[in-house]
Amino acid sequence: MGSLATSLGIVLLSLAVAALLSWKRIPGAPADFVITNCSIWTADKDVPWAESMADVACSDTEFRDLEGQFVVPGFIDSHVHFIPGGLQLLRLDPQHTHLEFTQKVQHAAHGLEPNEWLQGFGWSNEHWGGEWPDSSWIDSVTENNPVWLSRMDGHMGLVNKVVMEICDLKSVKDDPVGGSIVRDEDVPTGLLVDAAMILLTSSALARASQYAVSKGVTSVVDFGSYFPGGSIKDSWNDVEEVYTWMDSLGNMTVRSALFFPLETWPRVAVSSDKRERTAYKRLVHIDGVKAFADGSLGSGTALFHQVFKFIDPNNFGLRVADLSWLSESVSAAFESKLQVAVHAIGDAANDDVLEFTLTLFLNILSNDEQIYVCITELVGLQVEHAQHLSPGAHLKFGKFSISASMQPEQLLDDAYYAVKELGEKRSRGSYNLCSLLRSVVALGSDWPVVAVNPLGVVRAAVERTPAGWSHPWIPEERIYRYTSLAAYAAALEDLVGSLTPGKFADFVVLSESPFAQGTGNFSRVVATFVGGNIAFLSRRYAKLGKLFR
Repeated sequence: MGSLATSLGIVLLSLAVAALLSWKRIPGAPADFVITNCSIWTADKDVPWAESMADVACSDTEFRDLEGQFVVPGFIDSHVHFIPGGLQLLRLDPQHTHLEFTQKVQHAAHGLEPNEWLQGFGWSNEHWGGEWPDSSWIDSVTENNPVWLSRMDGHMGLVNKVVMEICDLKSVKDDPVGGSIVRDEDVPTGLLVDAAMILLTSSALARASQYAVSKGVTSVVDFGSYFPGGSIKDSWNDVEEVYTWMDSLGNMTVRSALFFPLETWPRVAVSSDKRERTAYKRLVHIDGVKAFADGSLGSGTALFHQVFKFIDPNNFGLRVADLSWLSESVSAAFESKLQVAVHAIGDAANDDVLEFTLTLFLNILSNDEQIYVCITELVGLQVEHAQHLSPGAHLKFGKFSISASMQPEQLLDDAYYAVKELGEKRSRGSYNLCSLLRSVVALGSDWPVVAVNPLGVVRAAVERTPAGWSHPWIPEERIYRYTSLAAYAAALEDLVGSLTPGKFADFVVLSESPFAQGTGNFSRVVATFVGGNIAFLSRRYAKLGKLFR
């Protein structure tokens, strides 16, 4: 790869800009191409608009006309479950007969482009009497598409004939250690068990990556497949068996910062390369640990100071983790210079997390100021969701490197439910985005709970605020939190998040300015670049593809 693969060495020229940006030449790394006739927003507060960095051009540099498109830094989704999302693009609700199962798959395959993957989960052979399915059940209705359907327990999956040909399963004579390829008279039936599914989870990661870049997302913070009560091994299996392998083959298209269960912080501390940030030239990075303080609003397990109105008059929610253990483990993770994220939905859970984190940092400061400065410069605590805050809680964010990671589009689903269960007065503390404007707030989706869609979040800010909810953010505030502040919250601000010389050339070409309001028209992703290489090009703008091939 050329100079673009490691740092932002492209020339940015805009014919509709507000200021001149003086870019430094990167020694020995002239730009491969110059993009012209476009508007460029850098997310760099010192110089938010770029006009020229022509001093890095050379005689071999090519000039490419973007025909009035708009350029922004690559979006960073601060909360995803990437492989589970890739495997759950289709949910197979319980089917009670062989025919119902086949019809469900046929319906899902209808309208797919040839060779487009169909992936789903949720089937159980117990629903139709115990008979194991095989590829013949779905081959006739998926002749042009590869199919992967995971059983409800996640330990087995069914593929069709197309996939078996892609993976050349007939030539695989020995089962992988810890798994099996189910066969009938030495012929694969299409069922893969446990370790044999690595072949398909890697494809799920590839599909998830392509889905992300199609939305303009160039980096994700991936919290894996672990949830309270689940196996803490799953996240580690994903990185060892899927992420590392895909990255070594050069098949990753999205930068991925990985988080693991807090219980495994000693292993993360050994594995993390946080102290060597130049190692992020790879696309996969072990970043930190995550814990849960409570459950969710919809399940009635988010922890509140007051009871739910209708779920149970005696229900305050659920404290998922013992506070003493949580505080001690977070402290140990901090001392190992790890990023820490804690899931907190209800106001009581958020207060718990904020209070013990402030206490931890104050104790560190009182004991050794040098250690305090060292730790706070490298790590911080990120409250995941921060959906419902008690009065005054927002003032504690921003202190001692405490940030919030929020998912605004969930507001559109939760607004009515929050008022119903919490009452109108208490629900005013829900998704209190504007009160956190002066704090570090990173935005994300929580995919697959909500779709990956940064521009959709901007659209929600402009015209889809739920009735009775006021003070939406302006688009620029949200995009800034999907780029520069998202990078800062993940301690990656030196590498990504803005179009600044020396950072990776991750950027998105949009059809028009995402900052325009009230026009009825909204930006679409034209193209996405990761490390200066094109990762996605919209069919709608295929003619621009000739400029970057």
